[in-house]
Amino acid sequence: MKTILITGNGFNYMINEWINNLSNEKISELDLGSKDEIKQEIREITILWQKFNDIFTEIKKNLPQLSEEELIRLIYSVIELFSNLPGLEKIFDPEKIEDLKNLFDSFLLDKIREIAEEFRNHHESTGYKNLKKIFPSFGKKFNNLIDSKHTEFFNIFTTNYDGLLDTLLTGDPRGFIFHDGFSHLNENLLTISEENINFDKLICHIHGSYLYKREFGYTYKLKNNLINSEPIMVFNNPDFKEQIINRDNVLARYYHILLESLKVADNLIILGNSMKNEPHLKKIISKYANRSNLNLYVCSTNPQKIADELTKYYSHEINLVDTKAFINEDEFLSFIERVI
Repeated sequence: MKTILITGNGFNYMINEWINNLSNEKISELDLGSKDEIKQEIREITILWQKFNDIFTEIKKNLPQLSEEELIRLIYSVIELFSNLPGLEKIFDPEKIEDLKNLFDSFLLDKIREIAEEFRNHHESTGYKNLKKIFPSFGKKFNNLIDSKHTEFFNIFTTNYDGLLDTLLTGDPRGFIFHDGFSHLNENLLTISEENINFDKLICHIHGSYLYKREFGYTYKLKNNLINSEPIMVFNNPDFKEQIINRDNVLARYYHILLESLKVADNLIILGNSMKNEPHLKKIISKYANRSNLNLYVCSTNPQKIADELTKYYSHEINLVDTKAFINEDEFLSFIERVI
């Protein structure tokens, strides 16, 4: 079997429900604080992406003469420019470079960096550590399940910027059980490489991550959760997501893997992503996955809404799955087992 799982923010909300369903005795045994405190940490990570909308609204007020398309191009052009600053500083007058930095920092990059820094701070906080303590066997169970079914591949594509799912998908003693295509470059950076992308278990952050950094026109992944001055996170107008993704070496590679996987997949599971703001994903589902020999599952607290988004793009039966039935990790894994 070949299976694709696409996750969105609803996955994080599902995790919060698992925590909510734990007994108070279990929480006390773990000695991690109150249940409400643990849930609040996850919730704060889950809603961080919404701050990008606030940035975009503020920038539009400051630059009313620009259309939305021009504004989005400006934003990503500025990010691209700043990824090349180390090289420009060797050519141009330092004062002119500083003037340029000050011009854009005042209304754009500082705000994007602030959000990336919030993601990073959560990574360092107890939220991630607690998650692993609460669900210590999730990664191992997931891995054993996939291996026991002799799946040809199980590829995960997440539109989330955070690392909650990555944290769950770890196991001892090897660490991460899913590959993301990155390998060692130097003491601070990882680079995407073909020898690390050809695995049967992949996890791809197709809209970027607070750990992805742009340098000299290329995207790398930061090691050791370092401060990220040029984070790569795709946001705002849905109609330009594909264009922005295809300009980035890592995100374009992930997008191509998704496209190729859709051509041959037996199962496509969409979990916690409304698909409302994902025209690029609906486009390739329509082109490569609209076939009767693919099983499509849409999972959320209101799966019919996702199905309604997909009916124009997928003309076969859509299986509706209510995630309220996934009261804990075992119920979720049982569902995955039934699918694959």
